[in-house]
Amino acid sequence: MASSNKVYADFTSLVGKSSRGSKSAADPYGYDQAIASGSISSMSLAHGKSDEEGDMALRAKKGWEVAMGPGKTLPMQAFMAWMSGTGVSIFSILITGMILMTPVKTIMSTQQTFAPLERAGKGAKKLDLTMQKAAFVAINIAGLIFGIYRLSIMGLLPTASSDWLSFIPAKQFMEYSA
Repeated sequence: MASSNKVYADFTSLVGKSSRGSKSAADPYGYDQAIASGSISSMSLAHGKSDEEGDMALRAKKGWEVAMGPGKTLPMQAFMAWMSGTGVSIFSILITGMILMTPVKTIMSTQQTFAPLERAGKGAKKLDLTMQKAAFVAINIAGLIFGIYRLSIMGLLPTASSDWLSFIPAKQFMEYSA
C-alpha cells in the first residue's frame, strides 16, 4: 500500500510583526480603516464633496448628456436624407416628415425629459437645469431647420414669386379692342 504524503505549509511565520508588537501585517498603502468600516464615504473623500453635492454634480453631468442626445441623431438624419434623394417621392417625403416631426415632439416633451434629473429624491435639492434645457431646445431647433431646408431643396416650400400667383388679383382691363 502506498503511503500518502501530505504537504503542510505553515504561513504564520511569514507574517511580520508591526511596530505595536502584535502579530498582524501592516495596512497597505492607501488603506484607511474609516473608509473600510463605512463611517466616511469614499466618494466624498475622493472629491472633497458631500454626498448631496456629488449627487447634484452627477445629475448635472447626466443632464448635459441628455441635452446633447438629439445632436447625435442629426448626422444619421442627414445621411438618411442624402440617401433618399431630392426628388419628390413617397420615401423622401416620409424621411423629411420624420426629420421635421422628431424635433417638434422632443421640444414638446422637454419638461418630462428633464424631470427625473431635477429632483432625485424627496429630500434632495432641486437642480437648476436651465442651460441643459436651452441646449436641448437649440439642438432640436437645428434639426427643425434642417428639415425645413430639406423641404426647400425638394421644392415643397413656396419661395419663388410664381408660387404665389393664385393670390395676385387678375388685372382688370379698362377697354377691349376688337
